[in-house]
Amino acid sequence: MDYKYKVLVYYHKPEYIDKYKELIEESRKDIALLMCKNDEEIDKYIGEADIIFSGSTFPVNFLRKAKKLKWIQSMSAGVENFTSSGLIESNIILTKIKGVFGPIMSEYVIGHIFAITQNIKNIYENKRNKIWKPFVVGSIRNATIGIMGLGSVGADIAYRLHLLGVNVIAIDEQEKRLPYIGQEYLIDDLYDFLVKPDFLIITLPLTNKTRNLIGENEFNIMKKNIYIFNISRSGIVQTEALIKALKSKKISGAVLDVFDKEPLPKDHELWTLDNATITPHISGPSLPEDIVKVFLDNLVRFEKNKKLKGIVDLKKEY
Repeated sequence: MDYKYKVLVYYHKPEYIDKYKELIEESRKDIALLMCKNDEEIDKYIGEADIIFSGSTFPVNFLRKAKKLKWIQSMSAGVENFTSSGLIESNIILTKIKGVFGPIMSEYVIGHIFAITQNIKNIYENKRNKIWKPFVVGSIRNATIGIMGLGSVGADIAYRLHLLGVNVIAIDEQEKRLPYIGQEYLIDDLYDFLVKPDFLIITLPLTNKTRNLIGENEFNIMKKNIYIFNISRSGIVQTEALIKALKSKKISGAVLDVFDKEPLPKDHELWTLDNATITPHISGPSLPEDIVKVFLDNLVRFEKNKKLKGIVDLKKEY
């Protein structure tokens, strides 16, 4: 059979590969799927691939051998592994996932904010110790929540918080003029922005401009009662500066879902800090059912020479 395209599919968790194959083949039997579970299989097939469908852990050094490649569809919203490689030629299209992760990541953020304002930790401790001790809980209606990054994820979080009566402010590289945001800032006005939030939600992409964006100087100007959520990439926040701010109580706490090294090593100091909540990169799960829909929709657009959804600007790195 003559196939229209050869698609190399790779995911860092081999148990997902069969599911991706099943879901794609349900809709498209006219494309050849080159299913890869390891580097050896990528090396075997990369020279044949017209399309790569893979996540943020794709070993980009193999792109040097991708002589027939026309399009890369990332399985994630973050594409810094591809953009920073310098190996994507100008004739190759790179697309990322858009419009999928916002709703589920909003639930993660709002759930943890409620856990803080409702003092859920104290409730569990009182239950464990059989202590009846009434206390006053907080309310997000009295909070200012700052969103760093107004891509599809940040915008979705901002909208849902707005519906809860929150004063939402945001910062981005470009003005978005979203009606549910009280005040928007440009990245050049970072310090004016950072002095205001009670909760800071980081959803920026990791680029040369955003790497190490938040460090000791930035922590020093924030409110002492602030809680920082990083659900984007760890490289945006300087880890040592974050640990220092948490230990010295310059900030109240942090909810962290991304780290310099994952899994977070057992001897890492973050584990020992009571005011740091650690989650194992679960805020935006890549569910094959959702991701394949995006790929198949873009594949139809690709065939019809229509503009693909989620095209990445290689110069901007997002």
